[in-house]
Amino acid sequence: MVANGVTVESAQIAIDDIGNTLLPVGTVIIAISDTATSPISGNFSNLAGGGIITVGKNTLEGDYEGGDGNDLTLTVVE
Repeated sequence: MVANGVTVESAQIAIDDIGNTLLPVGTVIIAISDTATSPISGNFSNLAGGGIITVGKNTLEGDYEGGDGNDLTLTVVE
C-alpha cells in the first residue's frame, strides 16, 4: 500500500499467505509506503513496533520507521 500520511487508530493488520513459500531470513517487505515526510502515527493493535507476527511459514518483525524512515516494513526473522 502507498499512502501520503498514515494514521493507525484501533485497527488490526491482517495478512493472508496465499502461497506456501518460506522467505529467506532478512527479506524486507514494505507493507505501507508512506510518501509523506512525517512518520506513521500510531500502531496496529496486534503489531507493536518491533512486534512479531507469523504469516504462513514466515515470522516477521514490524518496524514503523523502516524503508526510508517512515514506512511500515516487515522483516523475516525466522
